[in-house]
Amino acid sequence: MAARKTGQKSSEEFWSKVLSAPKVKRILERRGFSPEGFRKDYEADTSRGPRSPKKPGRAEMDAVEAFQDSGDFESLKVALGTKSAAVANSALRRVLQFKARGGVKTIRRRSADSASV
Repeated sequence: MAARKTGQKSSEEFWSKVLSAPKVKRILERRGFSPEGFRKDYEADTSRGPRSPKKPGRAEMDAVEAFQDSGDFESLKVALGTKSAAVANSALRRVLQFKARGGVKTIRRRSADSASV
């Protein structure tokens, strides 16, 4: 197996990150392309369809439902395995949108007490 050089990224990794506009403009000018023409083409490109939110996983749904009961945001972050408020907010939004769009209305957990009834 050939080891990849440190600092090099695959083409897919490169194109998945947000690029710096001033740097892109400098490189376009250096290569003889019109930055203004590029901007017009970029803004006119509507080939990508609308984004749809990722369906929340079971762990996210359980964590958000527990948060809705407790109101403890720190516990939500722990349940999601993150220290980031942005990640927790994203999961919260994703679950609420999923439910609002006709996803699972509620998740009923069967406790040991209710299983025997």
